Amino acid sequence: YFANKFKDVLFHQHKKDGSLRYKYPLIQYKIIDKKPLIIGLGEGAEKIINNFLNIDELRFENKVYINPAGRLNVDQEELFINNNYDMPAYKYNFITPWLGLSQKNYKKYRHDYLDASAKKKMKFLKRLIIGNILSFAKGIDWWIEEEIVIEAKLEEISVKFKNEAMIGFKGYFYSNIYLPEFIGLGKSTSRGFGTISREEILD
Repeated sequence: YFANKFKDVLFHQHKKDGSLRYKYPLIQYKIIDKKPLIIGLGEGAEKIINNFLNIDELRFENKVYINPAGRLNVDQEELFINNNYDMPAYKYNFITPWLGLSQKNYKKYRHDYLDASAKKKMKFLKRLIIGNILSFAKGIDWWIEEEIVIEAKLEEISVKFKNEAMIGFKGYFYSNIYLPEFIGLGKSTSRGFGTISREEILD
C-alpha cells in the first residue's frame, strides 16, 4: 500500500505509537474508473507534491501498480455556502458506498430507524451527511457559520469491509455547499469510501 512507503502520519492515519489519528484524512486513496487516484487536501496536498517523484509503486485493493504513469493536478478552489437560490445549487453523487454510520449511530439506526418511515429515516441520514461535511470542513480549518441545506435520496446496501458486512448507502444528495470533487464523506474515507462527484445544477 502506498501509505506504507512514507512515515508521515498524514499518509496512513497512524501515529508513531500505532494509535489512530482521529481527524479527517487529508490524504485519501481511491479507485475511480478503474484507475488509482490519490487526493490531497491542505497540508496533505503539500505532502503529495513533495513526494510525487518518489512514488514507484501503488497498492490498491490487492492490486500492485509498478511505476504508475502519474499526473499531478494542483487545484485551488474557493469553498463556500451558496444561498443565492431557493433550492440547493449542487448535486453530489456517491460514486463509492457511503459508510455514514459510526458504531454509536449504527445502534441508533438499527433500533430507531431501520423500520421507520422513509421520511424519518432520511431526516436522520441527512443529519449524518451534514455532520460528515462539518468534519471535513474542520479538517481543513474551514469554520462554517451558515446553515447547510441537504436533500438526499439514498438506498441502503450491504458493504464488505475488512471481511465484515456493514451497512452502507448509495445515492446522491443536493446541497447549498460547494465541495471539492472526489473527497470522501463518512467512515474510511482514506480508503476511498464515500467519494463524491459534483454537478452544478444552477449557474
